[in-house]
Amino acid sequence: MVTKEEINGYFLEAVRRLKAQGYSQKDIVKAAGLAQNAISKIKTGQNNAGDDTINKLCTAFNLNPDFFYRGSKHFKMDEKEQKPGSAPMIDNGSAINAALAAKDETIETLKARIVDLQRTIADKEEIIKARDARIIALERQLAAATTGDLSRYPFTIGAAEYQDKSKI
Repeated sequence: MVTKEEINGYFLEAVRRLKAQGYSQKDIVKAAGLAQNAISKIKTGQNNAGDDTINKLCTAFNLNPDFFYRGSKHFKMDEKEQKPGSAPMIDNGSAINAALAAKDETIETLKARIVDLQRTIADKEEIIKARDARIIALERQLAAATTGDLSRYPFTIGAAEYQDKSKI
């Protein structure tokens, strides 16, 4: 009979081997549908790797559940060490497909973010164009005011002595 501590150890060993194949802890948790802190809690001894957790991990990565309940002798990655008829713990095709699916999802999220940023940039460019047009209009008004042609621009300059156009 395997103890809970041994099952936890085998669970953490499986996670370590999945990480060695290129999965991050986040990828493993997401693919298996586990809580974000599930692996950490098992590492620290706060939780045990129960049947549900093990089944989710096995399903997500095509793992052999015998490994978790019978020990490391059932986890043979080297084919010459495997017993005849025993399945390897990890089917690399399924593992790669899961990793690719996770990466595709990340790429789609990044593409959506890029589109949002492009819209924001376009909006800011429109604001800048409107601001530049306003600056040009104000510069023209200022130029007209300094040459004395105020008839086209009904605004006050500010100082009382310039309110009377005849003094300009």
